Amino acid sequence: MPLKLLILALNSALYPTLLAAVVILLNQPRRVALLSTYLAGGLTISVGMGLGIVLALKSSGTLHNERSGLSWTTDLAVGGLALLLAVALATRADARLAERRKTGKTVDRDAEKREPISQRILARGSAPVVFLAALAINLPGASYLVALKDIAAAHHPTGEDIVLVLAFNAIMFLLAEIPLVGLIVDPAGTESKVRRVDAWSSRNGRRIATGLCLILGVFLIVRGISRA
Repeated sequence: MPLKLLILALNSALYPTLLAAVVILLNQPRRVALLSTYLAGGLTISVGMGLGIVLALKSSGTLHNERSGLSWTTDLAVGGLALLLAVALATRADARLAERRKTGKTVDRDAEKREPISQRILARGSAPVVFLAALAINLPGASYLVALKDIAAAHHPTGEDIVLVLAFNAIMFLLAEIPLVGLIVDPAGTESKVRRVDAWSSRNGRRIATGLCLILGVFLIVRGISRA
């Protein structure tokens, strides 16, 4: 895999929502089956949409090569948004905005205590529901979309496109794949390690998100400028 795709794949892999889903599914009686179902659903939507997007971009004729206007402008646009988000997270502007929105509104304390709907759905322990939830949760994100654009711009043979999309997803879903293998090999040890990682992620979530956005933003802007 090219270095540029590896960087984007590793950035996509550090996805807090995926780790949160794994932790929820670890609490279910049929955790191996449910985590396998979630992974299958996530890969189905991610790989399926990825291949479709690559095919559509190649067929459109707008990406002749990596220096095409759509390619470098996309890098600059996504990179700029990533840097803005990094600044917002670092200065806690998002938290202040959320507080201002609450001002003057009736606060539903019970609603505040409830978990997000995606977590409540996963906690039901139903394989079909978990599969459908995985389809909804794992739609392509910014890093993945940029990577799909890069794959399309390179104009590889179709077989190589498929291999690259599959390899990207294999890296992107590591936070689910590693625990699944661990549950089969060492259930108790894996559960303990996943919970420690989740606790660390919860404590440092803002710093992690800020760092990821900063890395992505700088990488894309530098690359976009060099290709303009």
